[in-house]
Amino acid sequence: MARRAARSHPRLPLSVLVLALLIAGCGPIGRDEAPERVAACLAGLPAPVSETRGLFVEPDDGRAPILEELAAARCTIDLTIYLISDDATIDALEAAVARGVQVRVILEEHPFGGGGDQPGSAAELRAAGISVRWGQDRFRFTHAKYAVIDARTSLILNQNLTRSSFERNREFGVISTVAADVREARTIFDADWEGRPPSGPFALIVSPDNSRVRLGELINGAQRSLDLYAEVVRDPAMLAELTEAERRGVSVRLMLTDENDEANLTAATRLIQGGVDVRLLDHVYVHAKVVLVDGRQVFVGSQNWTATSLDANRELGVVLTEPLLVDRAEAVFASDWTLGSQQTGIE
Repeated sequence: MARRAARSHPRLPLSVLVLALLIAGCGPIGRDEAPERVAACLAGLPAPVSETRGLFVEPDDGRAPILEELAAARCTIDLTIYLISDDATIDALEAAVARGVQVRVILEEHPFGGGGDQPGSAAELRAAGISVRWGQDRFRFTHAKYAVIDARTSLILNQNLTRSSFERNREFGVISTVAADVREARTIFDADWEGRPPSGPFALIVSPDNSRVRLGELINGAQRSLDLYAEVVRDPAMLAELTEAERRGVSVRLMLTDENDEANLTAATRLIQGGVDVRLLDHVYVHAKVVLVDGRQVFVGSQNWTATSLDANRELGVVLTEPLLVDRAEAVFASDWTLGSQQTGIE
């Protein structure tokens, strides 16, 4: 993750940050607005004109899709995120608080490998009046990246809210006003905020609840093609399902970043030996978690192809079937595929 650039306004005094950190050790910081006030605010919003979904792609579309949604919030922003350090995004959350929006953030306390300055990020958010809670201990990692805005709009993302996610990575995100998407994302957030299991079942793809089954169904249901972006591919059962799809005549193509560790390379070699076409990209870092199925469906979510991600983390994803959105994802994949380096075996 890229280190944060200098912010455009003076940093908070060290004493303020230290105080926030000391309080943080005693539990969640920041106040939730009175439930009656939030309910009244939400009740006063106009009903959505229609139920729609949109797809955006990074780094092509930049910060605008997310920042515009945050700027439009009038009552509430509920955000679950693994890493947050992007100045413009933090500024947008602080601006929302300043205009009276209740902002709540669930943040992973101990990212894999110790990445991110989580105490510092949490302290800065809390000092601005944002309520922050760490992800639940019952998850290995709170790795989901999603938001619910005004109980009317949901954002379901591949990306963290970091500078590199906007400027260097290949990422996909979904903006949805579909009532079922918003309702389920809100149900999951509220349960995680309160430290209790959410009540399913879910149409969204959710770890640890249903990701393994639902993603397996996508793979096994493919008839002609499977095109995948992945950052990490390690789960033996999922690897076997991809090679089985290739064996039954499905064209399986996988794109990975050229920045790989030994375990990823071993898994990629196994897939190549099973007939899967693998290409490595170096013009963007592949952080995306995307599955295109038969040119008719596209999965976008936070799930990696690992047992931890599928079975032990909090993750969230969605399957899109809208032709325009599937076509956009297909076009980006096709362009990246032409730029990738073909692999016949990876050492």
